[in-house]
Amino acid sequence: MTFYTLHVNGKAQRVESWDPDQPLLYLLRNALSLHGPKFGCGLGQCGACTVLMDGAAVRSCSVSISAVQGKSVTTLEALGTPEKPDRGAGEGRARRQSLPLRHAHAHPARGAPREPGVRGLP
Repeated sequence: MTFYTLHVNGKAQRVESWDPDQPLLYLLRNALSLHGPKFGCGLGQCGACTVLMDGAAVRSCSVSISAVQGKSVTTLEALGTPEKPDRGAGEGRARRQSLPLRHAHAHPARGAPREPGVRGLP
């Protein structure tokens, strides 16, 4: 097995994988017990598995663990608490980092998020 080092939610993590093409989603959920990213379509279209990788929103079901080596990954667990949403690790930093996650697929079942002032379903 090969070991991979990445920073997940601000902590250095060392995980092992038998396959360099194994999706990041599987390691986040199984090896690191992070259940913010969900398995949805498995094709990177629904957005259920979205995480931030070096500040950019990516679909963790479509990104291999070898592509994440040495990079920073932020999941929903690091973005806040029920008492202080978007005020988790790093206060304002977490809020700024969460913007791509919140806007990438605000309503994944309905497609792209609506612009302010556009009529449609709430």
